[in-house]
Amino acid sequence: MKRKEGYLLLESIISLSVILIIISILYYLLFFSYNTKIKLEDKVELQQQANEMSRYIEETIGDSKGLISINSKDLNYGDSIIDATSIKCRYKNDINSIKDKEISLKQNLNKLFINNLSNSGNSEQGGYEIGDYIDNMYVSVHQQGKFIKIKLELSKNNEKLQTEFKVNIRNFEGEQI
Repeated sequence: MKRKEGYLLLESIISLSVILIIISILYYLLFFSYNTKIKLEDKVELQQQANEMSRYIEETIGDSKGLISINSKDLNYGDSIIDATSIKCRYKNDINSIKDKEISLKQNLNKLFINNLSNSGNSEQGGYEIGDYIDNMYVSVHQQGKFIKIKLELSKNNEKLQTEFKVNIRNFEGEQI
C-alpha cells in the first residue's frame, strides 16, 4: 500500500482558491447588479418627477391670464434666460374671486411648490408640493409673455436630469412683465 503524502494539502489550497475566485466573481456581479438597479431606479424616479412637475406647471401657467413676475436668484436678469426661484401667475379679475398663483422653488429643500397669492402679492400658507429633487428652474419669456419656455434641472444621488418644455398661456390678457 502506497501513501500519497502532501496531495491533501495541495488539493485543499487549490480547491479553496477556486472557491474564493468563484465567490469573488459572484460578489462583484451582485454588487454591480445592485448599483445598476439603484441608478436605474433613480433615473426612473427623476423622469417621473420631471413629468409630474411639467404637467402641473403647464396646467398652472397655461390656465392663467398671464405672468405677474418672475423672481430670480440674480437681482439683475437682463438676459433672456432667468434662473428663477418663483413664477407668479395672474388669475383674478374684477368678476371672479380666484386667487393668483405662484410656482416657487425652495432650493434649500430641493422642492417645487404651488401657492396661492394674497391680495398683497405674497405667498399664502398651505401651498402644495409638486415635486422633489429639483436643483434649478430656468425661464425664458417669448411673444410678449404669451409663451414661456421652462427648463428644470433635477438630481438624485449621482443621477442628473434636465427637462425642457414650452407653455402657451391660453387665456392671455395683456403683457404683465
